[in-house]
Amino acid sequence: MTAARQPHPPVTGPGRRLLVWRDSCHFNRWEDKPCVVCDRPTPLRSHRGEPVHKVCAEDWNTAHPTEVRFVSDAEPKSCTKRDHA
Repeated sequence: MTAARQPHPPVTGPGRRLLVWRDSCHFNRWEDKPCVVCDRPTPLRSHRGEPVHKVCAEDWNTAHPTEVRFVSDAEPKSCTKRDHA
């Protein structure tokens, strides 16, 4: 029997950066896999394809501010911006 990872307390405060994961590539509707942070099942995937809850990824980023592991989607172009002449 393997020991399950214990959930860590959520990190809150001004240093917390929320991720923007709107692209469908972050969701696998066919298969849940264990989260790389908390070990509970998730259909979510990081940009590298790692199974991870968005909240777990945000907590990890906050706890490891000098490392780049989980990133946001590129900002989509807005239809309301008028950049042309």
